[in-house]
Amino acid sequence: MLDVKKLYDELRRYEQVKDEVVQTSIKVARLSKAVVYSTIRKDFASAERAMRDMEEAVAKLKRLVEEWPMFYGNATTGLQEYVEATALYRYLKEGRLPTREELGVDVYTYLMGVAEIAGELGRTATEELLRKEVEPARRLKEAVERLYLDLLALEPRDFELRKKVDYVGSQANWIIEKLFYASTCRKEENSPATA
Repeated sequence: MLDVKKLYDELRRYEQVKDEVVQTSIKVARLSKAVVYSTIRKDFASAERAMRDMEEAVAKLKRLVEEWPMFYGNATTGLQEYVEATALYRYLKEGRLPTREELGVDVYTYLMGVAEIAGELGRTATEELLRKEVEPARRLKEAVERLYLDLLALEPRDFELRKKVDYVGSQANWIIEKLFYASTCRKEENSPATA
């Protein structure tokens, strides 16, 4: 009937690879957070160390899903986190977003990851405002608004991607609120006290 021994071995290999994809994706996500947090703090040396480790894990993840494409869905979260971390790092360090081709991911994974930087740019704007640096925060707001308009221009039909585009728009509004309060409080600090 069945070649139990052969199928048993094949099934174990299948399960082993699936577990390896999941664990590698988790590792990429964890390393991406290290890149993000270091980048927001402008600790680029730490971000670069974490980036090297993340890129190594991403290369392994890509090799696994190339050989075992049925596990791509298990890898997407890690790959989206990789896109987010790399995009944030490149934007804050070099003033540009990496292309989809540079990152070697599909269009959906790229857009989902790039959209996520809106929240990190919002956090960076908050850090700037805490240092009373309004102009850098204003530039970050403009970047998030531009990202929102660019994503809207793509006219995404996928529900999850559409939600992500709406998220980017809400982040732009959130930064605008923070800028308003920072500007208002700053004016009150600089005006003479009324008695």
